[in-house]
Amino acid sequence: MNIKVKAIFSFLALGVFVSPAFAQFGGIDYDIRGGEILGFEIDAETASMIIPIDARSRGELTITIPRGIIDAKNGAEDVDFDILVSGLNLNFYDQTATATDRTVTIPFSRSDFEVVITGTHIYYQGPSDDQSLNLNTIEKKIQAELATEMPENQAKLLVYSDTRWTGALQSSSFDFTEISNKRDFGMIFDCTSSLGREGVFGAKVEKATQDGNLTLVVIQNQQILAQNTTDEPFGDVLINGSCAPGFDSNSEEGGGCLIATAAFGSELAPQVQQLREIRDNKLLQTGSGTMFMAHFNDVYYLFSPMIADYERENPIFKEIVRATITPMISTLSILNHVDIDSDVGVVGYGISLIVVNGLMYVGIPVGIVIVFRKRKVLTHLC
Repeated sequence: MNIKVKAIFSFLALGVFVSPAFAQFGGIDYDIRGGEILGFEIDAETASMIIPIDARSRGELTITIPRGIIDAKNGAEDVDFDILVSGLNLNFYDQTATATDRTVTIPFSRSDFEVVITGTHIYYQGPSDDQSLNLNTIEKKIQAELATEMPENQAKLLVYSDTRWTGALQSSSFDFTEISNKRDFGMIFDCTSSLGREGVFGAKVEKATQDGNLTLVVIQNQQILAQNTTDEPFGDVLINGSCAPGFDSNSEEGGGCLIATAAFGSELAPQVQQLREIRDNKLLQTGSGTMFMAHFNDVYYLFSPMIADYERENPIFKEIVRATITPMISTLSILNHVDIDSDVGVVGYGISLIVVNGLMYVGIPVGIVIVFRKRKVLTHLC
């Protein structure tokens, strides 16, 4: 069994450290010149300490390792650590030893990215709560962001991490944008679902190191649109979703066909375009049709965003919705082939379609049940 204990170092200051840098992690003192330590990972199975670094120039790392964490011995005698710098064995390095710790000085070049110190014994039992990335803290940060109001049609990408990462963000409102950082990050972007158009977004971020955690969150209108996390070595996180509706449900022009768009996969699907044409070119051309759409929107947009979201999350439910609304869309297509130029026409065709759909969704199933029951009764009588 691979027992791996991760010890994540949280720096006291954000941004780039100025060389030299000095800090302490769990009793480990170090001094680094020409770069920055990105974290620590203890591998109990190989008795190794893995140290990702961000090297900016030729430099050196002087690190004091307590014997209570990792040590190298042959019986009672000290032996040298095996040290790898970016996978290459370091044959010569300076070291000093005391009864409680061992200090080694490790040179590195600008192209190096990792130092691995391997001993013979591991004693470290795990990080303390204040050394781990505190997930409760992340949740509190997210809740604080949710409590903050943002301008309409604006969303925010939040990246919570204790390591270096790179990635990209894109939405239907703007082109592909590269992003990168070494710690937490926030970016407000345009995420619009306008009339007849559903906005979407997507982001992919990858850790540049083995250790550390990475969490991505997108929020809009004080709600979470998407969230994902990873702590896998060099892991990546992909999130995507739909922008929150950016329309007024009381608008005379109506809003987007959210349920149909999610069911047929695109706002450009013929079925969705057909519904939009009926709404814009027929119903909204008369006073009674406009009044109907206003009342319809008041009810429709109370539940349609939730149904659309569930369709995107559940393919089976999506297929059920598609099969259910397809007959209705077929009957509504009649309106595209008739002239409706008065309120009387809207009311007349509206009542006719209600009757047709009522027979189709209620009458036919009820008729089938009645016929089935009659046959069952006749079978018993015979």
